[in-house]
Amino acid sequence: MSLEQFYSLPVLSRIWYYNWWNEIWFFVIVVAFVALHVAGNSWNKRTATKWMKSQADALRSQFFQVGFDNSVTTMETSQMPVSKYLKRVSPVDYVFYATGRLNISLVQGKISLLTRHNLIMLVLEYALSFLMSTEPPKDVVEFIAKPTDSDKSSYDGFVFAIVNKEIMKRVREDSYDLSLTKTTDHPKLPVSCTVMSESAEITETLFTPELLDAVKAAESVLQYLVISDLPVDRPKTVEEYVPTKRALLSVKIANTPEQERATTQLLNAFLNTIDFAVAKAHWRPEVARKLKATRDDEIRKLKKIAEEEKAEELAKQRAKEKKEQKQVAGKLTAEEQRRAQTKEREKELRKMRTKQIRKA
Repeated sequence: MSLEQFYSLPVLSRIWYYNWWNEIWFFVIVVAFVALHVAGNSWNKRTATKWMKSQADALRSQFFQVGFDNSVTTMETSQMPVSKYLKRVSPVDYVFYATGRLNISLVQGKISLLTRHNLIMLVLEYALSFLMSTEPPKDVVEFIAKPTDSDKSSYDGFVFAIVNKEIMKRVREDSYDLSLTKTTDHPKLPVSCTVMSESAEITETLFTPELLDAVKAAESVLQYLVISDLPVDRPKTVEEYVPTKRALLSVKIANTPEQERATTQLLNAFLNTIDFAVAKAHWRPEVARKLKATRDDEIRKLKKIAEEEKAEELAKQRAKEKKEQKQVAGKLTAEEQRRAQTKEREKELRKMRTKQIRKA
């Protein structure tokens, strides 16, 4: 049928004879994409809820309040659905909160999941990790614990971490505080983990039997455990160099009941280690001087950078002023230029005499 014959047909006949295969395929693709998006969202929600369910009892036992509802405490929430503890920030991010504990003012948690709602992005992430030889994307949970009076002297400041070797390089590059530590293998740790610490005394003090047992049990899920009083991001000014105590724990989401139990054991050991630091992290004078020297050296570097930037800015300003003076002088008569030069020489002589008097 020619195009003229097709358009000469009635509307219903055109609909009957029209080749709808392109539209059908387009519709199928759209429906499939939407279905995968909804399925990925649902998968991530189930993953986050299941993880929270596996750790809810541990959080309830450690804190007076779990979740964002201030009116509900752990004394009343044994039957509360664990989904109420979570807030969905995006298809891949869920957050939770706990507070009310001795030595820890609060814990903020973030569950970061794979982009299952967007298969194209997920495939690209895996491809990039393979091509660039970096760690593949994974489901992880991070706890950020803020000790009570974190800006005061509940315990002496220090930097200590146990890190999975697979992410050791990235963690050191991304974390300013860990870049100041010494990385060493330790016979008490699993071979997959390493310790980053400012001092051997700090390491041996914090290596409690509970923590070591928990790290060994959770070897397959542990990403890093950090206790620090220095910022994560490299400070650019002295004002940004504000010591604030905090503790971080990052774990992969468990895939088996054994891993879930190991995660619970590690979470409890992590929180109890902060209690232990409050009781025992008071260093000998030699160690305290070493830690202070490291921080003072970093502050001196920041001051030097600030002075160099100030001198550079002053030099630019002077060059600009001289350029403007030359432009103005070019418009003066010969006599006016002579008087201006005389005035400038007199000004320089006065400066020199002032300097000589000050030296004397």
